[in-house]
Amino acid sequence: MPDLSTLDVLDLSDAMSEYQALGWSVLTIRPADDPYEAVVRSPHGETVCLRRTPIVISRIGDNGDGHTGRASMIYRDLIPGRWDGRYVASHIAVPDGGEVPDDVHHHEVDFQFLAVRSGWVDVLYEGQGDIIRMQPGDIVLQPPGIRHRVLATSPGFDIVEVGCPADHLTTFDHKMTLPNGTYGDHLWGGQRFVFSSPGNFAEAWDHPGFSSDDSGISAATNGIVDVRRVQTSDRVDTCPLTPHDFRFLFVMDGDINVNVSDGTTHHLESGDSIALPQAAQAQVTQGATNATLLDVLVPQTAAS
Repeated sequence: MPDLSTLDVLDLSDAMSEYQALGWSVLTIRPADDPYEAVVRSPHGETVCLRRTPIVISRIGDNGDGHTGRASMIYRDLIPGRWDGRYVASHIAVPDGGEVPDDVHHHEVDFQFLAVRSGWVDVLYEGQGDIIRMQPGDIVLQPPGIRHRVLATSPGFDIVEVGCPADHLTTFDHKMTLPNGTYGDHLWGGQRFVFSSPGNFAEAWDHPGFSSDDSGISAATNGIVDVRRVQTSDRVDTCPLTPHDFRFLFVMDGDINVNVSDGTTHHLESGDSIALPQAAQAQVTQGATNATLLDVLVPQTAAS
């Protein structure tokens, strides 16, 4: 179908009604029993795909203790439904710690990064020399195709992983042995490896008063995704958020309130998260305590 663009909407039924009131015709819906997508056409022949993309709240007590995933680690899905397969966010835990039964592997992704919430993990990465120990606040960008292996974690270790697309291939490499030396400046799939530790939070966030710390991931991915650490402050009550195709906030510690344009307010505590589509206007307000946030921004859909 020519000239078809996609527009994310919070409520598909309301969006269809608004377009029909303007003279647009509904051409298709998918599926019939619970539509999440509709194609509409204007009187002048322009076509638009309306795609239901909900705000997703995940709380640390949801879904029990999670499920066992790769290498016997416990996974909690932070975006059930995964926005039609575009994004995946997982809260991964290794409660008892110790050695991890992992093999050298790599992922076929548009982007993937990890941020440690508590404890530590020892990891080997292709071309990065000896063992890297990630500790609370550390963030790693795993470029597409970089070989790596998880070795061991501390008891009580947990980490947040965000990637695109949600359904991607993991391939085990039985020929490469890690460590394998240092490559220097090297690209995997057009991206650079990033290991980032917390800095001084010297940059303003979306609104002055809350401060942010750049991880360097935007530069390393040529702007595909931006990842920042954020600290709230009792000096400022409210911070409006700039809309992006995908915006994801995970509370590393403390608490916040998120006020959304649909009239809802969500109180998020340590371990909670919210995924916001571009259609959602939102602002963060100070909670009972100062908070440290993981802020993920995608300007355009990487996996559309």
